[in-house]
Amino acid sequence: NENRNGRIRRYLPKRTSFDDLTDEDLQAIVDEINDTPMKVLDWETPNEVWYRELGKVMSKTSHPKTGVALTN
Repeated sequence: NENRNGRIRRYLPKRTSFDDLTDEDLQAIVDEINDTPMKVLDWETPNEVWYRELGKVMSKTSHPKTGVALTN
């Protein structure tokens, strides 16, 4: 958590006004952080890990191996 906070502070130091930041500015910061490889993720990016795991979940719910219907 502290590492993530430090990375955010590189772009948005404390006391930064958000009044002049657009949604696009903030999204660019988020994209930059989430596309940076991390040692804790074995040098994969958070986005790579997220989409791989999401794909696993989606494949389990889209193609169940049994005849039992999955419901939410």
